[in-house]
Amino acid sequence: MNATMILTMASVLIGFLFFGAAFATFSYKKPPKLVWSLFVVAIFFVTIIPVTLAIFVAA
Repeated sequence: MNATMILTMASVLIGFLFFGAAFATFSYKKPPKLVWSLFVVAIFFVTIIPVTLAIFVAA
């Protein structure tokens, strides 16, 4: 297992935690701005970082 794979797995885990946080804030009726902010951060960690690592580091 190399560093790129570990970073990718860690990024997806962090994104998953942010998805959970976004759902929890939605369930507890927190402000929509907070819910969407957490959701956007989750999307960033689940898609942008792993794709960037795959294209520029692992290639």
